[in-house]
Amino acid sequence: MAYQPTSQPHTGIATFCKSPFETDLENLEADVAVVGIPYDGATAMRPGSRQAPRAIRDASGRFGFLGRGHASRGFFDINRDRQLLEGVRIVDTGDVDTVYYKREQNFERIEQHLKGILACGALPVVLGGDHSISYPVLRAFEELGPLTIVLVDAHLDYKLDVMGLPFTNNSPFRRAHELDHVGRILNFGIRGIKSTDQDLRESRANGHLTFSNYDVFERGIEALLEECGDVGNYYLSIDIDGLDPSIAPGTESPEAEGLTFTQVKKLALGLADRGRLVGVDLVEVNPYLDPAELTQHMAVQLLIEVIATRFRS
Repeated sequence: MAYQPTSQPHTGIATFCKSPFETDLENLEADVAVVGIPYDGATAMRPGSRQAPRAIRDASGRFGFLGRGHASRGFFDINRDRQLLEGVRIVDTGDVDTVYYKREQNFERIEQHLKGILACGALPVVLGGDHSISYPVLRAFEELGPLTIVLVDAHLDYKLDVMGLPFTNNSPFRRAHELDHVGRILNFGIRGIKSTDQDLRESRANGHLTFSNYDVFERGIEALLEECGDVGNYYLSIDIDGLDPSIAPGTESPEAEGLTFTQVKKLALGLADRGRLVGVDLVEVNPYLDPAELTQHMAVQLLIEVIATRFRS
């Protein structure tokens, strides 16, 4: 009798939600394809996010019932009184094999892996890694432009360079702005004393919208999305430090007064009414900085909620 893996979180090899492991991208059959990018070579202060893909997969084992392909029963959303992700095929395509000190090689491998997923029509779900990985990921979406980027973050990550270095985790969306297929960038939850007026002015001058944490608190997600209008094809990038450190302490640069889980979930739901989700990444989880493992569990649940917005119908 063939072995049938159980959904017990502590059994088997860790894949995202215990989904099938598939590295053959040329013959990939999936609705959702998860990929890990264990790279934190652009981190300035507290490294460790290279361990996040493994930690997130391990935490996702508690939702192993989602990873059964066509047999997946999905999950029941008690607040909306409906079943979500039923029958949605999730596969885990493993990690991009990053190499020390080889940034250009790493970025090329990341881009090619994402192009392989997109060629199969699956929704790419990217587990970072530091935020610099978003730029090579976004390079792969050339055929889906004009692309709206939606960023949930404490920081704009829009610096021209850092001490002459153009590819740090402080600048991925300045680089993304330079891509021909990238249109608007919509920033949510920006806050903290690290954000500079120059970065904000230059972002606004280039046509991008920025909503601070207080904009979210005082005006509400719905009003902000009305200001954004239709978003078309959109890519959602979630830096875990966009959330408040009380629920996501395991990150390099935590900032007080962050967004709640509910606010980010409402953002994801509202975006789905205004466009089509074509990719998502979640970055900057640092397992070393959260012994209670709360951060990676918040990351898993948030990703599941975001994926579900793509398949609501």
